[in-house]
Amino acid sequence: MPKSIFVYLVALFFLVGSVLFLSSFFLNHSPSELIKQNDEIVFEAKNISINLGFKKSDFVLKVKSSMINSLKEEKNLYVYQPKVDIFGKNTFLKIISNKGTIAYDKNLVLLENKTEISGKVNKKNILGKAGKIDIDLNKKNLSSNEIILFIDKYEISVKEIILNDDEVVFKGSPIFLKDNEGLITETSVVKLKSNGELIFPSKLNIKNY
Repeated sequence: MPKSIFVYLVALFFLVGSVLFLSSFFLNHSPSELIKQNDEIVFEAKNISINLGFKKSDFVLKVKSSMINSLKEEKNLYVYQPKVDIFGKNTFLKIISNKGTIAYDKNLVLLENKTEISGKVNKKNILGKAGKIDIDLNKKNLSSNEIILFIDKYEISVKEIILNDDEVVFKGSPIFLKDNEGLITETSVVKLKSNGELIFPSKLNIKNY
């Protein structure tokens, strides 16, 4: 686990644990509900913000959640209505979702559904959506069964976004590109260079006219 994640999580556990210990006797729960909570939930808190660092990169990922909790004997933090910001030198992405999980032993952020993407990367405005997205802090990538992105005049359907320091790589099997005239083509990789240039392979497979 990167040092930055460990430090933030230790501080979070101590802070939330102290607050819950002092306030648990004043919660409006029945005794059975308190026992069930003590058996299952390590802590629960609202309006939490966590900063996570990408390994060997200047990218930072910030997670804000309306509520966060963790269960006993698990290495997960469960977040609700999370807002994820990824920012670096030429990158700012905001990703919102209905709920998700931070698997801190694996350095993964798993956003489950109703995921929306917005921001600016390498001088390009980006909008997007997906059913769910997995963010791997070690690999510096976002992956999903399908991520639909809108960049310039293109609608791009991809399965993986790799956040390199000097470029962003979009991958799929295949990637589908649709321009504003309705032309659909497919390829395996698209790159967004640091100067804002979109790089396509010299040969694209045209699907329709």
